[in-house]
Amino acid sequence: MRDEANALTAFAFRNGFLEDLHSGIDSELLDQPSLSRITDLEMKQLMIEASRKLAALIAMRERDPEAYRRLVQGYNILYCRAWER
Repeated sequence: MRDEANALTAFAFRNGFLEDLHSGIDSELLDQPSLSRITDLEMKQLMIEASRKLAALIAMRERDPEAYRRLVQGYNILYCRAWER
């Protein structure tokens, strides 16, 4: 189950808006926990994008379980090898 969860997380958040937020120059301000690092609008956009991606995966799992299994395997190999299992 953890491999599947890792793959779903990578699929939902990788190569999207979160990576756009992450790119750029590091700032000393990010080291101050009292300061916000993301706006409400950015958080909303991030959650909507992740939800859309997860909905697509759930539909794939129902429609084509073998393609879903291959996608989960592939994401684990490409993106999740160093993650906790």
